[in-house]
Amino acid sequence: MLPTKSKVTILSLLVILSFSTIVPALAYAAPLANNGKDWEYVNGNSWGWNYSPQTQITKDNVKNLEVKWVFPVGSKTLAPAALQTLALTEGAQTPPIVRSGVVYITTNFLKTYAIDAKSGKQVWTYDYTFDPKATESRLPWTFGMLGSHLHGFRYWEGGNALLLNGMACDVYAIDAKTGKESFRIEDLCKDVPGNLYKYRPTPTDTSSIGTYEKGKMLITVVPGMMHSTTWYGDARHVTLGINMDTKQIVWRIFSFPPQDVPTKDWATQECDIGYFQTYTCKEVAEKNPKGLEWDWAQPGEKPSPYGGVTANWGQQIVDEETGILYTNTGNQGPYTNVSTTPGPRLYGSTIMAIDLNAGKRIWWMQPFPHDPYDYDCNWNGILADVKGLGKVYIKGCKEGILNILDAETGKPLQRIDVIQDQINLGQITSAALKEPYQGGVRYHLTDPLSEYDLREWGWPDNGKYAPSPAILYPSYLNGIFATDLSYDPDSQAVIHYANAIMTSYRSLPVTPNGNDLGGGPPVNPLANATIIARDAATGKINWTYFYKTSAQRSALVVSGGMVFTGFTDGTVKFLDKDKGTLLNTINLGTAVVVAPTVGADADGNEKIFLIAGSTSIVGAYGGAGFNSIGPEVPGTLVAIGLSDRAAAASTSTVTTATISTVTSTSTAVSTVEVSSGLPSEVTYAAIGVAVIAIAAAAVLVMRKK
Repeated sequence: MLPTKSKVTILSLLVILSFSTIVPALAYAAPLANNGKDWEYVNGNSWGWNYSPQTQITKDNVKNLEVKWVFPVGSKTLAPAALQTLALTEGAQTPPIVRSGVVYITTNFLKTYAIDAKSGKQVWTYDYTFDPKATESRLPWTFGMLGSHLHGFRYWEGGNALLLNGMACDVYAIDAKTGKESFRIEDLCKDVPGNLYKYRPTPTDTSSIGTYEKGKMLITVVPGMMHSTTWYGDARHVTLGINMDTKQIVWRIFSFPPQDVPTKDWATQECDIGYFQTYTCKEVAEKNPKGLEWDWAQPGEKPSPYGGVTANWGQQIVDEETGILYTNTGNQGPYTNVSTTPGPRLYGSTIMAIDLNAGKRIWWMQPFPHDPYDYDCNWNGILADVKGLGKVYIKGCKEGILNILDAETGKPLQRIDVIQDQINLGQITSAALKEPYQGGVRYHLTDPLSEYDLREWGWPDNGKYAPSPAILYPSYLNGIFATDLSYDPDSQAVIHYANAIMTSYRSLPVTPNGNDLGGGPPVNPLANATIIARDAATGKINWTYFYKTSAQRSALVVSGGMVFTGFTDGTVKFLDKDKGTLLNTINLGTAVVVAPTVGADADGNEKIFLIAGSTSIVGAYGGAGFNSIGPEVPGTLVAIGLSDRAAAASTSTVTTATISTVTSTSTAVSTVEVSSGLPSEVTYAAIGVAVIAIAAAAVLVMRKK
């Protein structure tokens, strides 16, 4: 938020901007929705920083924070009758969205709440629904294997609406003010060229729908769904550009070959714009041509029906200045047995850039070709203009490599091995640098120049690189980075987790009847996390903070001179963003596994919003590596803000808004009065108990209704 200090300041800014076409360093290069009072995207702004420039809640007054209100989330039993036949999952696991004094959350079964950020009272609710039987008869569709779960949604200023993915090859918009459906775009998986099989969509196909305002375009993905559980026939992954006005598909970009014809050159059709790790695709094609032929297929045959490319889990990053989309595909399917899908398996687990005006891929980089481990490029990437590097795209993948790529060309500028950092920090031992037959536990990274690695290597264990079972590091359960990255534009620091979990892999045959090929559970008590802040230009570590309790999942937020998030031990910790020193701890008494967000209420008072409780985001992993954090619950939205005295002392400029609230018949409790005069160790312990009790009571009451 721009402070209104003086006319001279504003005039100076205008003068600087007027020279932007002359001085390259001052060229327009800034994300949308970076104002400090709202949190409009999953990761805060359009470039995915998890950053807020607000200046009310700071490291100077962080000890004056208190819980302002709590709002219990309804159980999945509240889902519409039409959805009750589906595999619904519990809770809300999306970072709260904040816009104009209202907080929005959406559950895994697509119930959306609008809550007054000031009072904690419900403004409206919206329930997504559709007819599964009619959809299955109309489309190549069946319900998603992963059940209903959602990684995120967003606010769209152009339509004053929330944008979400549905469960039936559809996207929809909810009017942010009224809670009424603005529009729904259906049948996105109908008549997809080159597709032979059924789509199995879930709301998490993308964590947010992209928007390109200059081009009047919405961007979404309809992916495959093949993970470790195999079935015969996975759908063809496609990225879609949709006209905002007509709601018609403008272009399609495919990340899996056509399934109805043999395609010998799939991996080389866009070879002139791609990289395998740091090798250019052209270099690989020259030195290992057989390794790239017949990708996903046996020679002369159509692609394997067991092959697939899964969801783009992270936020779609759009650069309005250039009209380029940055995105990352999910895992190459299936894993761990990759014997039926030889080749690099493009464009699974691939980082890519798309020209939105032309509707074509302009570069790609596959960090782990022919990956049998599920080391996909999950979660967000970050677009940033870094001094010394220029505009870059920053992305970490599960195996623990942090990639810093030229945003225009995709050329790898840095590849940082975070596992080496973990060893240097004493977080893990040097065994993580050696492969099993060398006496260690490190995965085998595919050599793009090896025909064996790209086409003959069949599974992680019982072979050339590891015995059976294969005890390997890191675990595929979100890998090293675990969740979204964060970026501090002031210090140009990338801030991320380095999770430590080890697991086992085993060989099983591929069958059409749902055989699970996945790896085993963690194999030893090792489970911890380190928060690392590193200079984006040099890759050097600025500071670290060690968390010994478990691995972490809740993404980090940068704001007010701090880095903060929720932890599996039930606390919210605040660190100095420049030093990593602990500034304050708030105990909520229940695990926090969803990223917090920051935004202002109707009076302009900043608050931190988070989902407390062990929602299905952790239940899906059976607690593996994530501590013993209790049973799966719907969760509770918690608002944390400054005490009245501390808020009054804040000098930040604020804006006000008027919000109408309604009395809900679908929630048992909409706001709770919290004493703010008790010592923090008493207040927050009490809140932890209250949160659990309120959530449990709410579910019981609502089930009765």
